[in-house]
Amino acid sequence: MYQMKKGKKNQRKFGWIFLLIIICLPLLYFGRRFYKYLSMRREVSSVQKEIIILEAQIEIIKSRIKEYRRGNLIEVKARDDLGMIKKGEKVYLIQKK
Repeated sequence: MYQMKKGKKNQRKFGWIFLLIIICLPLLYFGRRFYKYLSMRREVSSVQKEIIILEAQIEIIKSRIKEYRRGNLIEVKARDDLGMIKKGEKVYLIQKK
């Protein structure tokens, strides 16, 4: 009789362990996949933000290129930064007190 109780206890333990394994294996498998999915979503979001920033920078550079092609910006830079003047132009320097 003692052997039967011990055998049933072992069967119950084995049953619980088996059930636990059956439940845990899919959780581990899908848990890793879900974590990978979430990390990839974060990476996609980060890359999309970077794309938006880079597109804005491209637009700024395109507008600068247009200004340089017109010549206006080059002339302004030459006058302000380098102190250059056009031929025949008179320059008046005003001293600050």
